[in-house]
Amino acid sequence: MDVIADAVVTNWDGTWTYRPAVMVRPETVEDIVEVLTNTERFPSPVRPAGSRHSTARMNGDDGGTIIDMTGMNAILEITPEFATVQAGVEHLDLSRALRREGLQLHITTEIGNTTLAAMACSASKDASFPGQYGQINSFVTGVKLVTPKGEIREITEENDPGEMRLLRSSYGLVGIVFEVTIKCMPTQAIAVHHVELSLEEFKSKLPEYDREGYSVMYYLFPYARRIVVELRRFNPGKKPRSRRIWSYRNRFWRKYGPALALRIKQLAPSLTLRDRLLDVNDWLLRKGAVWFMRSSRTWPHAQTINYPRAPGPKKYIFSMWAFQERNYFEILERYFDFCEDHRRKTGYRTDIPHVGYRIIQDDSSLLSYSKDGMTMSIDPASTGGPEWEEFLHAYNEFCSKEGGKPLFNQTPFLTPLQARKAFGERLDELNAYRQKWDPEERLLDSLFRAMLKSK
Repeated sequence: MDVIADAVVTNWDGTWTYRPAVMVRPETVEDIVEVLTNTERFPSPVRPAGSRHSTARMNGDDGGTIIDMTGMNAILEITPEFATVQAGVEHLDLSRALRREGLQLHITTEIGNTTLAAMACSASKDASFPGQYGQINSFVTGVKLVTPKGEIREITEENDPGEMRLLRSSYGLVGIVFEVTIKCMPTQAIAVHHVELSLEEFKSKLPEYDREGYSVMYYLFPYARRIVVELRRFNPGKKPRSRRIWSYRNRFWRKYGPALALRIKQLAPSLTLRDRLLDVNDWLLRKGAVWFMRSSRTWPHAQTINYPRAPGPKKYIFSMWAFQERNYFEILERYFDFCEDHRRKTGYRTDIPHVGYRIIQDDSSLLSYSKDGMTMSIDPASTGGPEWEEFLHAYNEFCSKEGGKPLFNQTPFLTPLQARKAFGERLDELNAYRQKWDPEERLLDSLFRAMLKSK
């Protein structure tokens, strides 16, 4: 086990910096037990870390202990229905292994760096295919973990469905997950195309997309009040053959989109010129998606993006809130107004298209943001910076006022009051579960201490 004292650690894009007293990289379960039981050598709070791709500050307090789980990255077993892996296996690596077996995960989300343990006990997503969950943790059927007292436990959907529901929203607060079992399925070709719509057109078309069996993901262009909808559906009986369109998209999000946005800001001597150049860029992106991003038989695995570990200024970062579909379009119209008002007041506009996902009703996890019905999200995106962070504070206030639900790992600068408004007594239920397994608060950091505090 590697042990580093007084480490300085950042998340993937450099937004957050951690200064743990100790950072460890276990190789065995026994290493994890030692960390959790030796309180003098490994001070509290002890917090797990994977790829550190969360946009929120998730990996503990300065002076505590970070357990870097990326050293435990073996794929243990693949069957036609399930994959069992160690905690540090990344989504992209598992996706590639499944592809070789003619299989895929039920959700092939874009972020390939996310580790399976993070997927199991936090919120990650993709747009739902009809009748299918959109939250990845809903497909996790079992985990093995080490409790704060150093005990090894196994929790499964079959034997402990109630506890699995809690565990899927536990964020590492009840134990350090070291093994995950997740459902998989035979590979199916996906047909995909894009359409550009106004807000009213999008609203009117949504029932049609339902009837035609589409998964609905979308790109929001708030300053033009336009939407590009990505429509996907399975193409049964057809063998996948295309990866190219996803490679174009992935390169854009991973590198070229942020680089172009930064270049525009560097070249524009005035805010007026900058806005005009960004408008032209957005127009080209909309037309390019509609004209070129289409195929009848794509590989689902090719949707996953391998983001650079240290992107520097050329980074794609985001946030997310989800809303009930029944009043989403009215909220989205007000959100467009909010973006424009923020630009007029501050001179700042986001420089990358926003995105959104349509996600089916799902109560598989305690803090599910789609517990009460079909949801649709608003996910602003940017290359970052102080003005972006100021925007996010205002965005959080807007979304909370509109009755949205955040994600602890993908909604930075969330306040305890906003979390309490969104989840209410569900936070008390999570805290009671946490206290049961961690009464001495070995795993509780200041972020979750504030979020789970009773009203």
